[in-house]
Parts: sequence; structure tokens; C-alpha cells
Amino acid sequence: MKDQRIHVEASFNVNFCRVLEYHLSKAFKNSVDNVLKYFWCDGIDEPVIIKQFTERNITSMKKIVTQAWIGTTGQDRYQMIIKLGRCSRRKALKGLDLKECLPDIAFEDWVEVDMKSCLIVVKLN
Repeated sequence: MKDQRIHVEASFNVNFCRVLEYHLSKAFKNSVDNVLKYFWCDGIDEPVIIKQFTERNITSMKKIVTQAWIGTTGQDRYQMIIKLGRCSRRKALKGLDLKECLPDIAFEDWVEVDMKSCLIVVKLN
């Protein structure tokens, strides 16, 4: 079986992290929550655990775990879980750009923030 790490790394790279960062900041502005609407994202770290980029993880675990810098100052460190939908799984395994898999910036549909545990969950299409 062919190892898909190179393809997934090509999809989930610094360029995609930057696009996701800006997309999240726009989504926060659309939030109906009076605290979250003042949040913004100042960066998303590339995951360092290489086993996250295997075909098995993408097809069965369907997620990538990393860190994001968000909050009212953009400087609070949150654990970020990126849940992969059908579109993002297919593109990641082929090494294609994940930008097309970003949901609309309607906040309630694809972003969950737990401020107490400093956790953000993002659901890609």
C-alpha cells in the first residue's frame, strides 16, 4: 500500500493554514455570541505529528490535530481539531488544495469553540 503522507502534507500546508486563519477570523465576526464575535485568528500551526498524515488517519480517524492562536487578542493558544469531511478527505489523499473544502463563513455551521478548555473544532466539507 502506498504511503499518502506526502500528498496530505501537500494539502495541509502553511498556505492552507493561512487561508483557514483568515476564514476563521471572518467567521468569528459573523458569530451571534457577543464574546466570539470579537475573536480573531492570528495563526494555525502546522501539525508536527507525522502519523496524522497517513492514509489510515485521514480515512478512518477523519481529523487532524494542531494548535491555533485565537481570542480577542489573537494570542490565546487553543488546541485545534480539524474534522475532515468527504471533500477534504478526497483532496488530502490526492495532495490537492483544501481551500475548496472550506464551509461558508456562517459561524454556527462549522466552528465550535470551548473557551474553558481552550479547544476549537473546525469541520471542513
